[in-house]
Amino acid sequence: MITWTSRPLGALGIISMLSACDASNTSGTILANLVPPEDAALPAVPLTQAVMMRGNVTLVPPAGYCIDPDSLSQSFALMARCDNLGAATGGEGAPAGVLSVSLARSSADTPLPTAQDLAKAAGVATPRETRQSNSSIIFKTTGPAPAGGLSPHHWRSVAQVGNFIMSASLFGPIDKRAVSEEGATVLEEMISRTSDKTKAG
Repeated sequence: MITWTSRPLGALGIISMLSACDASNTSGTILANLVPPEDAALPAVPLTQAVMMRGNVTLVPPAGYCIDPDSLSQSFALMARCDNLGAATGGEGAPAGVLSVSLARSSADTPLPTAQDLAKAAGVATPRETRQSNSSIIFKTTGPAPAGGLSPHHWRSVAQVGNFIMSASLFGPIDKRAVSEEGATVLEEMISRTSDKTKAG
């Protein structure tokens, strides 16, 4: 389960950028001279995918998002719009947001927890606008935002990816696209891309 205190939020600069608006064109310097921690899973393609869980999962961001290399470990990653992370290209058209992902080993035949179970464990409000498939659950909820300027309304998901459970949270600026129905689509795309790439090996 995602907890925003589980790792230092190395991308605090991202959040201050997101407070402005979805259409921010800010050119940050977050990616400059970053050195991942020793336990980091180095991206197979820098910023656009990362091999995690000792090579068993390949995390692929949704369109327009990149991975913050400073946040990477074998089981955790932060993502944001590529331009908000300081990349020269990418991010155009994507909703501004901060997406966190956590991975844990699980048997492929273990049932996914329900949205209600996830909300209770995270200490957030009753799930709403739930989307469920055979391998994933996505829902909207309300709970403390990780930083000022971000909406307490956000999206959460859990998905089975091979022999691992992938949990995610997507926060965005108040009343902006990431906290609308579009946020669920962002999570669906990330789950689909990650599952497909992981299966492909």
